[in-house]
Amino acid sequence: MPRQVTDLAGEVWNVMPSGRRTQYGADETSLEFRKAADASAPPRFVRYSPRGAKSVEIALEDVSDAALLQLLAVTQPSWTAPEQAYGKNQSP
Repeated sequence: MPRQVTDLAGEVWNVMPSGRRTQYGADETSLEFRKAADASAPPRFVRYSPRGAKSVEIALEDVSDAALLQLLAVTQPSWTAPEQAYGKNQSP
């Protein structure tokens, strides 16, 4: 189940693990941010290092909304992310 956060502009975002593990294994993973109101909008991705629990799902439950909003501020667009094959699956 995705977690939801609301940014300062009032936009609601769904936050979930992207399913891709980084080269650092259990120490780092990737989170996906998607706009809740616009499913067709491209997702944004960010690397995340859980501080407590090593289970990504449990760590995502434990992180504060403020910390998620800080991560949202440094996300990268899907066309620059390996999670989306650097945009190869997107039409021009």
